[in-house]
Amino acid sequence: MLLKKMLKNSTSSSDTLSNKFIILSLFFIWGFGLIVDRIWFSLDHRIPSWDPSEYLNGVMVYKEALKTPHFFDASWWREFWLLSNKIPPLMYIFTAPFFLTLGASVDHGNLVLSLFSLILLISISYLGILFFNAKIALFAWSLIQLIPALYYYRLEFLLDYPLTSIVTFSFTCFSYWYFTKTKFSWWLAILSGISFGLGIMLKQTFAFFLFLPICFAFISLFIYKKWDKLTQLITSFIIATLIFFPWYRTNWLLIFTSGKRATIDSAILEGDPPLNTLQAWTFYGKVLPYLLSWHLFIIPLICLIYLAIKYLTNKSAKPNKISAFIQHNFYQNQLNVKNGNYSLTSLISIWLAMFLVGGYLLSSLNINKDARYILPLLPVLVLIISALIYSYQAVGSKFLKLFTLLLALILMLFNLFPLGGDFLTNKLSPKMQNFPYMSTKWATPEVISTAINITPYLKSNIGVLPSTPEINQHNISFFGSIPSFKVFGRQVGVQEKFVLRDVNSLDWFLTKTGYQGSIPDAQKTTVELVENNGDFGLVKQWSLPDESELKLYHRLLPYNEVIPLNTSNSNIKLEEVIVPENVKQGQSIPFTYKWSGSWDNLENAIVILNWQSLENEKKWTHDHRIAMGNLHSGNLTVGKFNQDFQVVENTVMFVDENLPDGDYILQATYLNIDTGESYPIFSPNLKITLNKNADLISSNRELDLVSQIGKLAPNLSQGIKGLDPIFSNIGRINQYDPTQDYLKVTEKVMQYRLQTEDNLDYLYTLLLSQVLQQKVNEAIATAHKLVEKNPENAFNHGYLTFLYLYDWRGKEGEKALQPALTLKPEMIEFQYLKGISALMQGNFFKAWDIYQQISKNN
Repeated sequence: MLLKKMLKNSTSSSDTLSNKFIILSLFFIWGFGLIVDRIWFSLDHRIPSWDPSEYLNGVMVYKEALKTPHFFDASWWREFWLLSNKIPPLMYIFTAPFFLTLGASVDHGNLVLSLFSLILLISISYLGILFFNAKIALFAWSLIQLIPALYYYRLEFLLDYPLTSIVTFSFTCFSYWYFTKTKFSWWLAILSGISFGLGIMLKQTFAFFLFLPICFAFISLFIYKKWDKLTQLITSFIIATLIFFPWYRTNWLLIFTSGKRATIDSAILEGDPPLNTLQAWTFYGKVLPYLLSWHLFIIPLICLIYLAIKYLTNKSAKPNKISAFIQHNFYQNQLNVKNGNYSLTSLISIWLAMFLVGGYLLSSLNINKDARYILPLLPVLVLIISALIYSYQAVGSKFLKLFTLLLALILMLFNLFPLGGDFLTNKLSPKMQNFPYMSTKWATPEVISTAINITPYLKSNIGVLPSTPEINQHNISFFGSIPSFKVFGRQVGVQEKFVLRDVNSLDWFLTKTGYQGSIPDAQKTTVELVENNGDFGLVKQWSLPDESELKLYHRLLPYNEVIPLNTSNSNIKLEEVIVPENVKQGQSIPFTYKWSGSWDNLENAIVILNWQSLENEKKWTHDHRIAMGNLHSGNLTVGKFNQDFQVVENTVMFVDENLPDGDYILQATYLNIDTGESYPIFSPNLKITLNKNADLISSNRELDLVSQIGKLAPNLSQGIKGLDPIFSNIGRINQYDPTQDYLKVTEKVMQYRLQTEDNLDYLYTLLLSQVLQQKVNEAIATAHKLVEKNPENAFNHGYLTFLYLYDWRGKEGEKALQPALTLKPEMIEFQYLKGISALMQGNFFKAWDIYQQISKNN
């Protein structure tokens, strides 16, 4: 109804277009873009590079979650928001249905961009009719499909084109709400609030483009005491908050801490100009002609000059009549005039200028720059360009419009398909060519099938040593996720101090000759070790289109092996343990476990292992999930889940140096990770003798991840000093388990042991595992137990306080902090926590006073 009314009144009778014609034109233009895109994708078989692959991985994760949703379960929603803890998940959520219905692939993922195209075209048509007229709107949405930057990024699975659509949609809704007085005002406010929330859930930079218009609306409504409108605006903010708050509340700390890496570190790495230079503020201005194409930059400029000359040469033109001139010659919309009053025309001009200038300046204020970050400004800019072209009413005006569209169409075809025309594209739209890749296919997907064929019953985590657009950890993970998340890629070997540990922790590595991409010096050392240390064998190699070789290596004695048996429905049995008879304390001992049982029992099994002294209560533990959590049922048919398998674990266990000499035997217990069921496991009759005088045993294997976190966690008792070794290693450890299953296992193991054992180290390990999983309520309960068990340790109170603050519970955090301040009042970190707790309670003066005291004392 609103559009019909706008169409009826926005143009003169000679310029009116029928609703049917507008709708048919809209879908024709959208369909044309869709067909061009599909042709392009049908010809293209490139491998998605870093960012597109990372986003496609996010879609895969959300697709799995949406297979079995529990919309009325609060815990499900928390897990749902945790699936993407740094990047807002709206793009993943929008794309997941395409994967669920059509299957996971690059082409199916890009279908969502056509949906955003439709949103963009509808939005710009409404905006054009509101401020201009139907013909200008029609011309604008035709150009939208032909702008080089928009069709270039419409073919890449990135966030920028969807952001462009959402920003335009939001600005359109907001403009209708602000400039129209109808019975739909409340509905427009609600729709604006929804669009704000969706924009923030897509990408945080959404705020750059709507910030100034929102501020202007708020201030103007307040000044003119438009309380009804102001109430609607505040309501829209509340609605937006309800949409984006759950995800941001759940992940706020990781968002905050990862911001520096995503902006400042990336800007430094890419050599972006610092903000105190002119280049930082002219960067987007310099690339704008390429994004639009030069002819869409020059032709409107000529039309603007024509408009200025027309005004200056008009004998009746007066300075106070400029608004009327702009209205009749530029906007050409009767709704902008009220009884000869053209003040609305000036207001609209300010409104559009604020959107464009505000978006430009705030985008320039972002130190991390890329041409695509300015994309959301282009649709409104295209609308203004269309109005300028329509303002030209001299000889050849129709030809100018037709020429503009035809030249844009020719440029589009030359930029997207190898049809020649370089002489034209290099002049008018340089750097905007995006041909489909039609040459020899890259072998990246073949790596996945090769790994699965060799280890059909295990997940494979591949250390990806090159980092090129076609071969990197993200696209290996994406292609590996399509067969039920069976293969993962991780970038390792990037820190010199961890190279040896990386090589000793993974069974799979992928190397490449020739161009390696952007990699650190440590990568060369890693490649040398993998290819020449004798622990790995070359499984397969592929010749690549860049005339290099891709090589897949597998450990000759892998950490886990799975062998099918001819029996079925058996409980877990420990068939054999191969271990040295005499060992020295304080070292990692290589050994082999051989387990057997039905697949169901093996897959859900955690083994609680005690190496118990025969002479006293001393022991060491080696709890872990069978196959270290790497069993995968993707290659099993339904009837095979009862079949028995043997799992061989070739690993190491650490024997504490404080254990006394003597004989130790193995005691094993089965623990079901899902149900908590437990029962003893028969163990072979064997013993290990600890002897301080025994020879050292060399090993190039790394401890399992449950053991590693168990060694790190007790450092929590030392406070800040103890956190350093934890945080310097957790990132490395996480690379070795892409699903972070070891954290779930650690939590289950510690909970089981704490039922019968009173051990502070176990509590610290449980706390660390829960914190790393962001299980706030469970971590708070564990921190309370630590405070009860060891109230004299100030850091235990500090951890409890931090967890309360993480959960936005400032008052409880302040109360929990008091013992810490009493025990260690000099700790500056506790003062920071005190200030944050005051801030969270809305006590800004107290927070400022604490900040002043900290600054004064330091």
